[in-house]
Amino acid sequence: MGLSPDQQQALNIQNNGRKSKGLQPLQWDSHLADEAQKWANKLAREIGHMQHSTSQERPNQGENLFWGMASPGPYKDPYTHAAQGWMNEAAKYHGEKIGEGDFGSFGHYTQCMWKSTTHIGMAAATDNKGGVYVVGRYSPPGNWSGQKPY
Repeated sequence: MGLSPDQQQALNIQNNGRKSKGLQPLQWDSHLADEAQKWANKLAREIGHMQHSTSQERPNQGENLFWGMASPGPYKDPYTHAAQGWMNEAAKYHGEKIGEGDFGSFGHYTQCMWKSTTHIGMAAATDNKGGVYVVGRYSPPGNWSGQKPY
């Protein structure tokens, strides 16, 4: 099964950013997407707010989260909005090692751009109020303390 246009655009956004730094493109991984779907469903149906899974719940996987809501009607292109939001953090990243600077303002970007990360899967789930949770899973994971993404 191929990617939806929204999923493909999200992959393209991240890979265009990686290309600009001379990094290999991420490859879509259906297993990572399945794992992301399980967590997105849990966020939307049980937890009800943004919360990262534990490293035990996602061994050897990095994770990015996004939440959005549209009113009225359904949230359009959640994957694209998530990827663009993560990549927009590039403006706040100034080449520091992970653990230095304001990691909370650029950590999504650095995971997308982590040099040794090769695969991605993304998924979305909608809660009962129309909010959409998007989960990105990355393998191997990035954002290692004391290292730079590229």
